[in-house]
Amino acid sequence: MTWPGGRPSRRVIQSSILLLLAGCAGGLGGSPPAHLYRVSPTRIFPPNLPRRRQQLLVDAPVAPAGLDTERIALSRSAVSIDYFADSEWTDRAPLLVQTALLQSFENSNAINAIDRQSTGLRADLILKLELRHFEAVYESPGGPPEVWVATNLRLVDPSSGEIVARTSFEGRQRASANNVPSIVAAFDEALGGVLKSIVVWAVTNPAWSRKRR
Repeated sequence: MTWPGGRPSRRVIQSSILLLLAGCAGGLGGSPPAHLYRVSPTRIFPPNLPRRRQQLLVDAPVAPAGLDTERIALSRSAVSIDYFADSEWTDRAPLLVQTALLQSFENSNAINAIDRQSTGLRADLILKLELRHFEAVYESPGGPPEVWVATNLRLVDPSSGEIVARTSFEGRQRASANNVPSIVAAFDEALGGVLKSIVVWAVTNPAWSRKRR
């Protein structure tokens, strides 16, 4: 190759090498982009939910390392975790659940102000969530799996650090077919029931009576 104006600079050579490598990778056929999926917040709540004038912050959920990922988890035995190929969540599973939970609280219109704990805003109570299960469980090789969503929750008084209430919720939903879109729909259904239970439990919790304004 002839370079106009003399020898090329080192930067030009490095850039050319990177372009060549990128072209080779494309020619060899890289991995196809993953199909991205998300979950939806809950929108329907009991009409008699109380209205809280206080503020609630939702902490980022904690989860086992196998679930703390964008990959969509599946389990074929009680001691195994695997993932669906070429399919991912739009965020790490705990943050995906946190976003859906925040939106569910907002849809309920039951709390005056709600946000993520990471914002550093003052709160009357903090909701801490542990995501214990968020996977599709296969009981037979060819049949559709059952999605299992399990959470553990604590309401914490930020002024004292005291746990003022705790509970757990779980949801299970059989997928209508053994394919990723149907399985994601089952995730959405199972999580939706859990989100609704969390919002109702948090809003109606007697712990708010300690925080009257």
